[in-house]
Amino acid sequence: MALVDLDLINPYFRVRQVKNDFAEKGIAVISPPGKLAGADIPALPPTIHSVLENPAIYGVFDVGGGDIGATVLGRFKNKLPDGAFNLFLVVNTCRPYSSSVSDIINITRMIEGSSRLNVGALVSNTNLGMETDVATILAGHRVIAQAAAQMALPVAFIGLHEGLAPAMGNIGVPLLPLTMFMKTPWQ
Repeated sequence: MALVDLDLINPYFRVRQVKNDFAEKGIAVISPPGKLAGADIPALPPTIHSVLENPAIYGVFDVGGGDIGATVLGRFKNKLPDGAFNLFLVVNTCRPYSSSVSDIINITRMIEGSSRLNVGALVSNTNLGMETDVATILAGHRVIAQAAAQMALPVAFIGLHEGLAPAMGNIGVPLLPLTMFMKTPWQ
């Protein structure tokens, strides 16, 4: 498995910052090398092609939440034939540009336009970091489900802190319990 870090915008949560932790779990992180790892430039290592060209490698691409990462992903459109990938839009309604149904629809269309690829599902990932509770997740999920219905898209799953999963009950969408190990600089 490989995780490709194309997130060029968010300086606090880049997969490349925990590359060694992922390697210990058998997951290769593909990101700009050396001094370019901290740069906000599209320095793409050629090993990205190995993920796209080898069907034995299960690849996940983190493109961030905006048009810049989506544009970089669109560069590889010719290596992403229909049916060979899933483009999930991870939505957190606690963020300013994805807090309403119309915001979610707009960002979906922007990402599709920038990447020239179609979003196939939404991921409900409403959170406030360590301040998240079940009520926050459920309120966000209702908004995300409405946006998904208006775009005729499924909600693939709900991402949530593993400690909150038992309290969620069965709401008709699979849960993806997450173990948190990344920290912001102020933590």
